[in-house]
Amino acid sequence: MVEIKSITLYDKSFIGMHLHLPGYPLYLITSTKTIITQNMFDVRYFRKELPIAVILTEYRYGFEAMLNARVIAMNEIAKAYGVTTLMNGKEALLLCETKEA
Repeated sequence: MVEIKSITLYDKSFIGMHLHLPGYPLYLITSTKTIITQNMFDVRYFRKELPIAVILTEYRYGFEAMLNARVIAMNEIAKAYGVTTLMNGKEALLLCETKEA
């Protein structure tokens, strides 16, 4: 089963996707500029030609928990926007949304 949810942080809107996988549910939060997900992926999985910031957080269950989780990896675009491993998911997501590609 797939659950799609609208997520609003301040004045920004995102799409939350929850894939109900047996034993290991997957959460993604996306926009046209950013993808944030848990550390189930390698950041290279998202390597594309589009200027999309990709952020990986520690694995947590739920959208809110993922937004509060520590950033553990990011692609070069997210790094250029100023994302670091000292941030949580929400801080990194909002930072990427304010930057121009």
